[in-house]
Amino acid sequence: MRRSAKACVGACVLLAGGGHGATASAQETDPPAPFEVSANIGVVSDYRFRGISYSDRKPAIQGGIDVSHETGLFTGTWITTLSDNGGANLEVDLYGGYAGSAAGLTYSGTVFYYVYPGVDGWNYWELQGTVGKTLGPATLQLQVNWVPDQVSYPGDTIYLGAGLDVGVPDTPVSLRAAIGRETGGYDNKWDWELGASYAMGPLTASVSYIDTNYAGINEAGRNARGGVVLSLLASF
Repeated sequence: MRRSAKACVGACVLLAGGGHGATASAQETDPPAPFEVSANIGVVSDYRFRGISYSDRKPAIQGGIDVSHETGLFTGTWITTLSDNGGANLEVDLYGGYAGSAAGLTYSGTVFYYVYPGVDGWNYWELQGTVGKTLGPATLQLQVNWVPDQVSYPGDTIYLGAGLDVGVPDTPVSLRAAIGRETGGYDNKWDWELGASYAMGPLTASVSYIDTNYAGINEAGRNARGGVVLSLLASF
């Protein structure tokens, strides 16, 4: 199975000026901190990326740490367990970039480096660009990812994606729809997702149906078939 890169879209990007809110007093107001640090840890019933299961349709434990600066620069890491995917039992994503806003749009540019400890010849890097727009309770985000030709990933891979998240007014419920197309790694592959999430303080529970048009009798074909994915994420 040819691999695709794991991309942290939106959730891993902390926009400029995202410091903790100031605490007001009668005498003075503390300035926002120049850095903001956040972390997350969760469990999913199936680690899917761009429609393909990377955990052999089994549960995975995941977590990450992000650091952003008031200038818009950010960096972070994200880790997930795998189910002996080609000999790899762990994926470590390292990334950094810049995020900001202009003319009512948010945008980001990110460089990712993917590490598979204990497996030779799997590590590779990827570039990602995103642009988003929020209208009331709805947020639309477009993305483009490029994996250039490299020793561990021959040939160019392009992924184009779009996602729409809508918060249900006066409820902790959000709805999501997403679609993407990949050429290269899985040539002319489409994937799509429909889901809902429920926020409970630092915890978010979600359920999604994820599917692709990719078919085959091999392992990749089996892991590309549609399925329901449950997740529970804690953010700090």
